[in-house]
Amino acid sequence: MYLSHPVRRLRTDPHPEEDVVLVVELGSLSADDLRDAVADLNGEVEAELRFDSYRLRLPQTAVDQFCELDGLKTVETENAVGYGGDSGEDME
Repeated sequence: MYLSHPVRRLRTDPHPEEDVVLVVELGSLSADDLRDAVADLNGEVEAELRFDSYRLRLPQTAVDQFCELDGLKTVETENAVGYGGDSGEDME
């Protein structure tokens, strides 16, 4: 499984009481199992993206446990893959 550098840092040094938005690509893990695992960690799946990818929000303190799930292909922060912000929305 690929973990981006920010995700690796969050695993060892999370900020208590702060959330993080992650984009994950599934390998063998089903979407239903992903939703169940995220809910068990007090997070939520916010959107289904393209290519078996999902955007989710988790407490930073849950990132390490989340990354231990079998069947994930990639785990990256939202901004690392370009899903953050509103680029282009305010442009004419």
